[in-house]
Amino acid sequence: MKSATVKRLVQSADNAKKANPLDLSSDQDLTIALMNLIHIENISAGFPELKSMVGNIRTHLMRGILDTDDLRWKMSVDLLGKSMRLMDDGMRALSDGRRSTAYEMFDSCYGLYSIFWGINMDLVKPAEVGLK
Repeated sequence: MKSATVKRLVQSADNAKKANPLDLSSDQDLTIALMNLIHIENISAGFPELKSMVGNIRTHLMRGILDTDDLRWKMSVDLLGKSMRLMDDGMRALSDGRRSTAYEMFDSCYGLYSIFWGINMDLVKPAEVGLK
């Protein structure tokens, strides 16, 4: 399934689900916080107590939006973590004046983020996007 199709399916389902588009408590907004928590977990290897604390918070928050099996949970953490990494790299590229590289990274970030929602909204099967 093409990335544009996944993005369109997720956006359509999201629009149908949201009663108030300005609602900041939506699951989609929470995933941005989760992306940041995953990033903090990944960079805090030298601080095991911090890594554990952040991991517990992330797990608790993820349980509020995902009701999934172990494989889907692991894919979700991986997709959100990679999305955050691409966003971070894109911001760095943008600040370095590499505008076209930055926008490629942002587009890839959004593609992975859309795949995350496509899988967790049961709009896409993991195998359809090359995940096993």
